[in-house]
Amino acid sequence: MKTRKAVVLLLVLLFSVSLLMGAKMTITWWINPWRIAPPGFPSDQAPTSEDFPKWASEEFMKLHPDVNVEYVVVGNQEYAQKMAASIATRTQPDLFKGPVWDSRWAKNGFLEPIDPYLTEEELEDFYEKILDEGLIDGKRYIWPWNFGTNGMGTSMLLYTPDFEKAGVDWQKIVDEGWTMEEFVDIAQKLTWDTDGDGENDHFAISFGAKDTHNILNFLYAFGGQLTNADETQVTFNTPEAVAGLQYVLDLVNKYGVAPKGVEALGVYDVIGNFHAHNTSIGFGGPYEIGRITRYLKEGRISEQFYPVIAPFPHVDGKDPVAYTSGSGFVIFKQQDQAKRDMVFEFVKFLTSFDNLALLETLNYLTASKAVNATLYQNDPYMNEQVATFGRIMGEYGMPFFGSQEFPWSQMDKFFISALEATFAGSKTPQQALDGFVVEGNRVLKQMQ
Repeated sequence: MKTRKAVVLLLVLLFSVSLLMGAKMTITWWINPWRIAPPGFPSDQAPTSEDFPKWASEEFMKLHPDVNVEYVVVGNQEYAQKMAASIATRTQPDLFKGPVWDSRWAKNGFLEPIDPYLTEEELEDFYEKILDEGLIDGKRYIWPWNFGTNGMGTSMLLYTPDFEKAGVDWQKIVDEGWTMEEFVDIAQKLTWDTDGDGENDHFAISFGAKDTHNILNFLYAFGGQLTNADETQVTFNTPEAVAGLQYVLDLVNKYGVAPKGVEALGVYDVIGNFHAHNTSIGFGGPYEIGRITRYLKEGRISEQFYPVIAPFPHVDGKDPVAYTSGSGFVIFKQQDQAKRDMVFEFVKFLTSFDNLALLETLNYLTASKAVNATLYQNDPYMNEQVATFGRIMGEYGMPFFGSQEFPWSQMDKFFISALEATFAGSKTPQQALDGFVVEGNRVLKQMQ
């Protein structure tokens, strides 16, 4: 009897060991909706947010049959809540690329520093600005992927047929920029009545209170500053910041070059107005030009058109400003060395030369100088727009939302409320920004 039990136990042990030895390592990653076309994707179709992560996961598993890669596409609006819940329940992914990351995660030991895995060649090739995006207490926590954003808050898009119809030299704007005074004059020429009822229904530009990046540009252009130098106090109610917000309000109410109802509009309403040619000026960079092609393939718009990229207007005697940042992949802490090495192997795969170059299908610039030098060579139009976009970021780029440690994500809703009140007419720009500063400093105090 004892011998039989011993044999059974031995068999169970051997079976357990065999299962353990045959078990695959699983890597989980999250990514927000990036519509990147993988190799071989049909050129007459618009990629979905699933195509790239599905392809990348499968290709990596081919290279590493002992690894199982699972991806989740998480929407931008739900990302913060979903990430907070996963951290609270210790079900966070191994790595992620998304609109949310908090420097406190690094300070509390939740994240892996990337420095031990960066080669000298990678340090030389990646843009320093992007490497420094994730610099916390002397260590880096973001593996670089893209440079710049979709262009919101960075540059404007000009529908050139309208400019030519109005007798405006759009090439001069692209090359030399335009002052705030020139912008008003040109915007008035781009605003007209299309149906003869005596009311303007075509406007130069439109704004949305929930479209914060583009309105923020004007506050910064007039000299407003979000905080003091050491980020201990929110200061976005100075005369300069108020003048910037008043200027945007005047574009709507005083000059009538933008439609009313700003308090109820968001970024996609603004984009829609531009796509429908209800406005002559849109916002964004190469990515937003690519959106035109994607929307055409999806049947959401009926016409392919080719806007040009131009800088935001500037105060006379001052440079324009442009929201500039980079982003990449963040890796959560790994307890197992073999798992840690494999996660970084996957990150290096995602950011290899060929795979970084896939960002061209999204009309984004990459984090790699070497890759960027090879992009858009067969498309003179896009090559020129990308060059303009890069010039604007390089000459005028600045952060809009403070350092990685600054809790803008907790203040954003108060800033949107301030904009909504301003455009609804319930508060003056001064009153609205005063209220935002009170709420912003309350958030800072709670964090101390």
